[in-house]
Amino acid sequence: MIPAMNTARATSFGAWADEYDTWRPTYPDVAVDWLLPPDGARVVEIGAGTGKLTDRLVGRGLDLDVVEPDGRMLGVISQRHPWLRTYEAGATSLPLGDASVDAVVVADAWHWFPKEEAAAEVARVLRPGGWLGCVWNVPVLEHDWEWQALRLDPALQRPADLDPLDRLGLSTGHAEQRSFRWTWTLTPQQWRGFVSTVSHVRLLPEDECRAALDETEQLVARACVSAGTSAAPLTHDALCVRWYPET
Repeated sequence: MIPAMNTARATSFGAWADEYDTWRPTYPDVAVDWLLPPDGARVVEIGAGTGKLTDRLVGRGLDLDVVEPDGRMLGVISQRHPWLRTYEAGATSLPLGDASVDAVVVADAWHWFPKEEAAAEVARVLRPGGWLGCVWNVPVLEHDWEWQALRLDPALQRPADLDPLDRLGLSTGHAEQRSFRWTWTLTPQQWRGFVSTVSHVRLLPEDECRAALDETEQLVARACVSAGTSAAPLTHDALCVRWYPET
């Protein structure tokens, strides 16, 4: 369920940056800790979106740079953390010097990048011993209604044991991966909000998008009634990969 790169979808999120920031999930601390080097190192986050991972990085003693190609998304980060060094730039043209950072981190964005070009740029800015750390929030769905609510085809699920280099779309260097399971609980309206920020739904024609979101809300509402609750859990695996370039 990590999609292939599609330019229209990759550039679609800025148009609803505020909604994206409201409804998208965060990342568990244990996953963030695994992605980061110790001792307050210099880190750059690329493809930062509206800062769902950035919020977790701030306050950890890092020397942090934030890179995002869409100024509308980056503006949300700048409003919340005006002291951060932020750059409107892409993954293939990082505004940083050679061997200047200890880690590059990416949250739910690596699949949008041109892989080999981005990896070469990451390798350029990394100091010896540094790494690229990527995380994806991957839904763990046990019931048919969950697949339907998220408008996903079960056939699209990628195997959990996929080689980490293959997961990154790279053939050089070496990589390792970990997965951290976590659950958040959402009302039917919150499920609707979350699904409204998923590109394969949001980019539907307006009437189809509204119908899809209505169906999502109804499916979750029925699940809540069956469970006797006002909200339904949504489990994710925070799937993390660390990549070390060849030296």
